Amino acid sequence: MVVEAVHLTSAETLAQGVTPRTARRSRIEIGKVQVDRVDLATAVDRIRGFLADGRAHQVTTVNLDFLRLAERDPLFMETINHAALAVADGMPLVWLSRLKGEPLAERVAGVELVEACCELAAETGAGVFLLGGGDGIADAAGCAIERRFPGLRVVGSYSPPIGDFSPEQDRAIVQLIRDAAPRFLFVALGAPRQDLWIRQHLHELNVSVAMGVGCVLDLHAGVVNRAPGWMRATGFEWAFRLVQEPRRLWRRYVLNDMPMLARLLVSAAGERRAGAAVPQTAGGI
Repeated sequence: MVVEAVHLTSAETLAQGVTPRTARRSRIEIGKVQVDRVDLATAVDRIRGFLADGRAHQVTTVNLDFLRLAERDPLFMETINHAALAVADGMPLVWLSRLKGEPLAERVAGVELVEACCELAAETGAGVFLLGGGDGIADAAGCAIERRFPGLRVVGSYSPPIGDFSPEQDRAIVQLIRDAAPRFLFVALGAPRQDLWIRQHLHELNVSVAMGVGCVLDLHAGVVNRAPGWMRATGFEWAFRLVQEPRRLWRRYVLNDMPMLARLLVSAAGERRAGAAVPQTAGGI
């Protein structure tokens, strides 16, 4: 477990019986990636604090594929580990944490965290900018979330052309966001691209919270559907998504992520056995 100092909101610190100066950030390391030990409510409290402190913060939603990509890409791993908040967006991470003996409270799904942020934005008057998705997806998602969350202001949306940005496109996108002056930026460019792009430009964007959101804009635009609750709770949401997008996702889920999960499960079980085998020193001897 990794524990470090962190500034929490007053509501969270009071609930824990500590002050902001003594509050600690507790994280678990899974495959060398550090994930915050938070539930959805605590994650939202952290984000409320991010809005208040006047700085820019990156939020990452870590799933099994993130662990695989981070293993191969040191910059992506560093990006996750340096994020202000990294939540466990996948039941395999919860299973691995339990097997290690350091259980995460729950899965914090990216779509649910985005929706909680939208509620917070509507409550506080913070503007939202949507970047990414296919042609017209950001606009459609913006209209949908404004209908769903009364009072929410989507101050800008942009679905860029497919492919890497040229330096000119990059500068234009940054300026578009700056001109719109949102507090929340949700980026749907796929991992690791979305998270690396946020990290590269975080301190140019003039936003409080920037989060890579993967397929969340597609969900709100109605292009894809979310799995039923029972599939999400039991860790089978991936199977539902695979049925919807087999050509795009079969290689990721079947060839890449399943072997990664098997290897991590064996490693976590070994860590737990090794920890249990360490002899305890008798007190007073």
